[in-house]
Amino acid sequence: MRAKISLFFIFLSGSLYAIETENRDSIQNSTLIIRSDFMSQHLWRGYAICNVPSFEPSVELSSKYLKAGIWGAISADGKYFEVDTYFKLTYSSVSLGLYDYYCPGAISSKQSFFNYKQNATKHTLDLHIEYEGDKTFPVKFMLATMIYGDDLNPKTNKNFYSTYLELACFSKVDTINLEYFLGFNLFESYYGNKPSIINTGIKSTGNINFFKRKHINLHASIVTNPLTNRIYLVFGLGL
Repeated sequence: MRAKISLFFIFLSGSLYAIETENRDSIQNSTLIIRSDFMSQHLWRGYAICNVPSFEPSVELSSKYLKAGIWGAISADGKYFEVDTYFKLTYSSVSLGLYDYYCPGAISSKQSFFNYKQNATKHTLDLHIEYEGDKTFPVKFMLATMIYGDDLNPKTNKNFYSTYLELACFSKVDTINLEYFLGFNLFESYYGNKPSIINTGIKSTGNINFFKRKHINLHASIVTNPLTNRIYLVFGLGL
């Protein structure tokens, strides 16, 4: 228990350090972004991954065509812990990305991060293809398929190859950015037992200046999952 609490505060300290040192440094035509978000709860594709506030630090290095990053999350009670890595190649408005989700459960889990053995790993590899328009055509289309890992059909013990499709469009009201999104489960999979809408709602984001040098990014979402008949109202801030 003591080790669990110590690890929690180490992680929190790292998050606070990320907040204080967020910067965008140019490194040989690349950009480094370090930030941290505080969320009222962690939602993912229409499902509540944890029901308590979470701390979500991230680091991303990007160049003209390539992005690579690490994103983490830990719930306030330490019962949920996640570390994701990703690589994303973009050309024009189209991108291809590979995401590695590592979700061992509680922070005290004895699962090994380096265990990629099928039927034992807590990693899931998710392949994304995405189109994102510009201001003249403010829409986004994203198709993501889990290609390996902890995405098993309990009936067959084989991968579902769970596939998620999301459509989104964007608008702006004064200084508030709005995103309207609609997400689908295409067949029986990790996301649900039948084809259905699983993630739809509105997300709003805006900034508040902080001592004229920093800004706080505020966001709020209302999300519903028609398959599970659940609705969520989520708030967050990022620095």
